[in-house]
Amino acid sequence: MNRKIILAFAWTSLSFLSLNAQTYQLDNGWEFQRLDKVQKQAAIKNQGSDWSSQFNIQHVKAENLLLAVHPDTLAREMKQLAKGEWEQVSLPHTPFIEPLTVLHQWQGVCYYRKTITINPEDEHKQLWLEFEGAMHLADLWVNGKHILQHAGGYTPFVADVTGMLHAGKPNEVVVRLDNRNNPLIPPGKPLEELDFCYYGGLYRDVNLLVNEPVHITHPILAGQTAGGGIFVTYPEVSRKQAVVNIQTQVANASVSDKQLTVCHTLYEWTKGKGKGRKVTSMEQTLAVSAGNSADSRQQMTVMNPRLWSPDSPSLYILRTEIRDGKHITDTEETRIGIRRFEMSREKGFIINGEPLKLEGTNRHQEYPYVGYAISDQAQYRDMYQIRMNGFNVVRLGHYPQDPSVLDACDELGLLAIEPIPGWQFYNKNQTFIDRTYQDVRDMIRRDRNHPSILTWETTLNESWPPKEWKDGAVRTGHEEYPGDQCFTSGDSYGYDGFDVCYNDWEEGFNRPNKTGKPGFIREYYDYEFGGHYSTTRISRGDGDHALTQNAWNAQWSHNRYRAYYPWTMGGAIWSMYDYNRGCCDNICYSGLADLFRLPKFGLAYFRTQVPAGSYTPAGKMPYEVFINSHWMPDASDTLQVYGNVDEVELLLNGKSLARRRPDNGPSTSEYVSRPDGGNAEHINYPPFTFFGVKWESGELKAVGYKDGRKVAEQTVRTPGRAEAIDISYFESGVPASRNDLLIVYVSLKDARGTGCFEENGQQVKLEVTAGGELRSPQQVNTEAGVASFLVATGNASTLTLKATCGQLTATRKLKLK
Repeated sequence: MNRKIILAFAWTSLSFLSLNAQTYQLDNGWEFQRLDKVQKQAAIKNQGSDWSSQFNIQHVKAENLLLAVHPDTLAREMKQLAKGEWEQVSLPHTPFIEPLTVLHQWQGVCYYRKTITINPEDEHKQLWLEFEGAMHLADLWVNGKHILQHAGGYTPFVADVTGMLHAGKPNEVVVRLDNRNNPLIPPGKPLEELDFCYYGGLYRDVNLLVNEPVHITHPILAGQTAGGGIFVTYPEVSRKQAVVNIQTQVANASVSDKQLTVCHTLYEWTKGKGKGRKVTSMEQTLAVSAGNSADSRQQMTVMNPRLWSPDSPSLYILRTEIRDGKHITDTEETRIGIRRFEMSREKGFIINGEPLKLEGTNRHQEYPYVGYAISDQAQYRDMYQIRMNGFNVVRLGHYPQDPSVLDACDELGLLAIEPIPGWQFYNKNQTFIDRTYQDVRDMIRRDRNHPSILTWETTLNESWPPKEWKDGAVRTGHEEYPGDQCFTSGDSYGYDGFDVCYNDWEEGFNRPNKTGKPGFIREYYDYEFGGHYSTTRISRGDGDHALTQNAWNAQWSHNRYRAYYPWTMGGAIWSMYDYNRGCCDNICYSGLADLFRLPKFGLAYFRTQVPAGSYTPAGKMPYEVFINSHWMPDASDTLQVYGNVDEVELLLNGKSLARRRPDNGPSTSEYVSRPDGGNAEHINYPPFTFFGVKWESGELKAVGYKDGRKVAEQTVRTPGRAEAIDISYFESGVPASRNDLLIVYVSLKDARGTGCFEENGQQVKLEVTAGGELRSPQQVNTEAGVASFLVATGNASTLTLKATCGQLTATRKLKLK
């Protein structure tokens, strides 16, 4: 979604808006109640009776709602809220802090309220309330009047509150959220049968947009096919010249006709600096009659453009100004990337004329304990870790994720497959069908200007909907994004209407695609190795043998399916991170990293598939080797070293055991359950497998060579007794900052600083003595030598942490930006 200038303040419950800002982030100063919590409160305070009596519940009429909330129900809830206590909260917010393993995710009704005060100068301007995400049936009231109901927890909604907010006095915004099972709201499947959790609350940002009567429209609020707001496309792209089409919808809410000027200026964008060198500009006159809107269509030529691609994610800022004579009535800055895609069975995936093999992973937007209520910085850290470990595609399974996710993808050079909400469920009820099509429209309207979007997944994942529905979903996608750069994707199951048809799944590790369309394997490396009891699904605490198996499954299937290229453009492993789900009583351990983003061995396998010198967000990829062992007494005598090198020498306690070239054994048609020195002929850098390695306590070192020259090394040591603890956090390209959400690690170390990987179940206590508060339990047990916590920072400049494990203690202060 296009964004105007954003100013964030530390709002109190009574907030005052300044004259100059156009968009205000309303994340602070909310009050919250959960109805089930009200019922359990022992001490009842009648502090909300006046508020309740003024609340206009009769305005809610069942016949006007998509999914009716009866006035009698609301009246009963108002009485409950009047007896309860409102909790002060900030967004993003979860209504319930879950345990680490979510057995029965909280579901129910909760309320949020907030008061705002606006300037007299803004009272008669265009005022919009924008909700980026609310789970999942939302009712909105402003000053007691019911404004709208929105069904869907993953797509935004915008309320036009022009004329409803009054200057000089508090204005109250109330939101009712209901995240209970509802077959009419996609994904629709009951939570207890769903393979992920959708949590609850106002878990994304809420914004107040203030506009002059003459303004650029909002693409969601405008509700027009392929219209509203600013829509940028690229009909011609080459390294010499690119043509940029800019469609801008301008509304005139004044009482007189207007002769306006729409001005566009293109600037280069640099991370950390914003707008850079001016590239070009243009303007056009646009007549807009009173009370109407009109579209400006302009075409800009960019000579010698910096093209966007995963290996060179160059971005621009398009600044748009609407002028009424000499007066600027509106401005908007849109970050764009110039690029062009081609997809075919013959050539695979082509970006800007160059072939690119797609190496992907799937990601749920879940964090432990807080579910979806994640800071923008935390979202970025996930995308950074994904990109840094060799992936150029992320599939956002199985729903549109936070806008900051795609912002990060744009910056990091990470292509994104974006699905509508769905998983193994289809409802032939017309309300459900209409809602799925609206999800397609809202998803594209929000995200159409992101260069990172690879395909729009316009299907209900693994749901086998009828052909007529699929035809409608594909048609809807192409209506919203006209031209040859809209690529829809979805499960084929005999259907060939998507632009990219996912390969089917068959027993025996086969992934056919008989559609004639280019293919993509949306999920692999997990379920096929044993279903819900897959040997891929292991925790870090399960030890080295399990971690090695996890990584071998990744290599074996990656090698097998890469042989399908180019008719299959690539694939995405399931999954990047472990996650909770409603259908099972345990965490799904399918990740290359765990819930706390700590890596398993398989993640290093993919990272070392990247050639040295390649682009990464941190600079050029170095030469690297990785030993998939912690060198414990029960170590396997078959040991793999991953590396983007020519040769690897293995040394134990300074003595050379062997020096060898990469594995060159054959690939097997049947699955081989352990490393065999083969099954690597289709990957960039085959591992180096050493057989008959006898364990001996001490230091194991791998040295990597390129053209006979030593270029990389890694050492692992048998850990000794835990004698110290260390405090760190999941930084992943983003230092700790204010109003952030941090995963904090307390690691047990021996006297040499080696991690005590064998330590499971040691109790660790973490105290936040200044600058934040825990979102996890204060005491947790170690897993593989690490105890992981979740800490939310506030507005202070320093976060102070203290950890204790038995007689061991440590403190750390973090400067917050």
